[in-house]
Amino acid sequence: LEGDLGAGARAINCALPTIPSSKLPDLCFLSRGAYGTVSSARHADWRVPVAVKCLQGPLLDSERTNLLKEAEILHKARFSYILPILGICNEPEFLGIVTEYMTNGSLNQLIHGKNAYPDIAWSLRFRILYEIALGVNYLHNMSPPLLHHDLKTQNILLDSEFHVKIADFGLSKWRMVSTSQSRGDKSLPEGGTIIYMPPEDYNPNQKTRASVKHDIYSYAIIMWEVMSRKQPFEEVINPLQIMYSVLQGKRPDTSEETLSMDIPHRVLIVTLMASGWAQNPDERPSFSKCLIDLEPVLRTFDEISMLEAVILLKRDKVNIFYYNVI
Repeated sequence: LEGDLGAGARAINCALPTIPSSKLPDLCFLSRGAYGTVSSARHADWRVPVAVKCLQGPLLDSERTNLLKEAEILHKARFSYILPILGICNEPEFLGIVTEYMTNGSLNQLIHGKNAYPDIAWSLRFRILYEIALGVNYLHNMSPPLLHHDLKTQNILLDSEFHVKIADFGLSKWRMVSTSQSRGDKSLPEGGTIIYMPPEDYNPNQKTRASVKHDIYSYAIIMWEVMSRKQPFEEVINPLQIMYSVLQGKRPDTSEETLSMDIPHRVLIVTLMASGWAQNPDERPSFSKCLIDLEPVLRTFDEISMLEAVILLKRDKVNIFYYNVI
């Protein structure tokens, strides 16, 4: 991919609508991603809310290249559970990817927002996990396969009905036959990324073949987080200590103290987690295998229970907004 990014960027400019920054007034900061910031805005002509992942000010060529690469990926990876791209804003001092705005924020906000969402039905948790697997399985079945390499609950967005949209492809890569740097030139990952990273990727200088097994490790950690509603390794502050523990084989606790015995299909889920975060990458399952395991689980929940779960979350969201206003 890297050899023809210039051509790719030109193709993207032709294939996607170009959106002038003047059409995106009153940008409101939401979060910071792997590259750039994410803000919300209301498109002046379309009259709808959009999200804008942007870089502002004097831009380095590498920064522009990375964001255009992400736009190219989003453009090629159009699928039900991937964040839809609407256009790009490509100006000398403002470069942005414009996507649909996800009204229910991120999975991280849902799972850890216990005040706003005191109860999340098991049926909806399983649907979310299933849709993440569908999205990543699609990426891995592209030609060549696309590896996300930064899966975490902050990058799993939720639409108005709490359906999954996978986002933040700033660290993604196409899997090639040649070897590649596993993590660029970062000595340590930033933010919370380290808890989702497999141990074989800890050394940024180690040449490793880009592998689908990275994403399945991250997914196993996300599974644990969704089922427990806890932060992985929350008792450890130092990222180096987390890395050391994981290299020694330590993983999040799956005892009944952390993962309730009330979890439906608990044995299957814990088994899938354990295989997903196996120390040996070759022992980790594919996303296709995860889907085969999760499909019968999802079928045990009827459509009515799923609708009720979504309605409950919407009601909770309205209530918390009401109490904040008054």
